[in-house]
Amino acid sequence: MKFNLWTILFQVINFVILLYILKRILYKPIREIIEKRRGLIAKTVGDAEKTKKEALELKENNQKELNKAKELQGQMLEQSREEALKDRNKLLDEAHKEAAKINEKEKALIDAEKMRIESELKNKTLEMVSVFASNLLKDISDEELHKAIFRKLVKENGKIVSDISKIKEKEEILNIDLVTAYPLPMDDVKTFKETLESQLAKKIKMNTTVDKTLIAGVRIKAYDMIYDSSLAGQINALASQLKETR
Repeated sequence: MKFNLWTILFQVINFVILLYILKRILYKPIREIIEKRRGLIAKTVGDAEKTKKEALELKENNQKELNKAKELQGQMLEQSREEALKDRNKLLDEAHKEAAKINEKEKALIDAEKMRIESELKNKTLEMVSVFASNLLKDISDEELHKAIFRKLVKENGKIVSDISKIKEKEEILNIDLVTAYPLPMDDVKTFKETLESQLAKKIKMNTTVDKTLIAGVRIKAYDMIYDSSLAGQINALASQLKETR
């Protein structure tokens, strides 16, 4: 089994970059978020205790009113007690329901704010990681690396051929856009074109353009399908996967 040195190098670089960014950027914001969350939880507990205290005070007031009723209305003692108990239970039930609603609202607000902060922090971190990784790869990438990526694509073009073969188009000539980070030798482009023509049994018109922002590697478009083997494309793909990860 052969190992691709460049693939291993890219994976190691991406891993080291991610660890470095997480250490330098995430630690302090996450600690602040945790502290804010603790403060919100403490506030919620305090509000709940306050509501409970008010309910208890209300209970005591009702009990006092009940005692007065007993003294003033001896003949209607049983009836007054039943009515007072009903009122007390109703008030307590309403107080409990109101406290539960307050707790639920505050919990929902805390959860929503937590999710928003986490999502915002994650997106900003991924953006910074992507920029950092792109700049780093620009410094270490060269034309030889670019050619190596292209040669690998030429050898492993099975998915491209398979996807294009599934499309039933009537055009005699297939237009393929080949965007490359560095100018490719005409012989390499010709070899790639002839390889695809042989495998697809179809004439191909290869439209080649240069885009330095790809860093190294190429991006191919055939019909509405895009195959991106460039370093910039790999960075963007990795960032998208991390954004979707919960």
